[in-house]
Amino acid sequence: MFRDVFDCESYSLVNKSLTYGSREAHTLGRRKKDVAQSFGVRSEWDGTPPLKVFQFLRKFAKACDDNDVSEAEAFFMLQDFTKEPLRSEVMSVMPSRHGGNPGEVNSYLELINWMLRYHADEASLAAQVEEFNRATQTPGESERTFAERLRQLNVLCGFIHPQGVIKGRFVEGVHRAARVTVRERNTPSMTLAELARIAQTKGDEYRWIVSDQRREREKEARIAEA
Repeated sequence: MFRDVFDCESYSLVNKSLTYGSREAHTLGRRKKDVAQSFGVRSEWDGTPPLKVFQFLRKFAKACDDNDVSEAEAFFMLQDFTKEPLRSEVMSVMPSRHGGNPGEVNSYLELINWMLRYHADEASLAAQVEEFNRATQTPGESERTFAERLRQLNVLCGFIHPQGVIKGRFVEGVHRAARVTVRERNTPSMTLAELARIAQTKGDEYRWIVSDQRREREKEARIAEA
């Protein structure tokens, strides 16, 4: 079911060169700066939440591809886009000077595979995805709060759901008073935040009507008792 996200080849780079000599080592610092510009300043990952590994690896691979970084260069670069405690864990599996230590990885794809297996498993991902797929707006929860909860659930799912899927879950899970309206108004270019604002307006209208009707019933009940 989740074969692609757990396949290290899904995060392979366009430049598959395995050459890493003195020339590549000499220019690695400059290359890291170029990748950092694409990756995002202060976007290093510490290993939590674990299922964020998918987003992290996709983002790192794209930043490398944007700068024509080879897999040989990326192998020695990835640890610099992590922070503690993950950085120490990554460094512990990098090749030692003498080599041959148990658990050592020797290539970019081996390192990616280690990252995937270390942080995620299909059972935990499946459980989070099931929670996302069953999410509905709860009593007392506003439409905007529900949209934010879906975003957070997608974080716990490792960001595997694109915007369209999140919006689809919102449309199906929002209160019935707003569901028809958001289903009609939803367009591919509309963001989840925009859709949530429309739903919030419709929900507020519904709650105001319900509240007004309750006040009328209470008023009629008091008159009848008088």
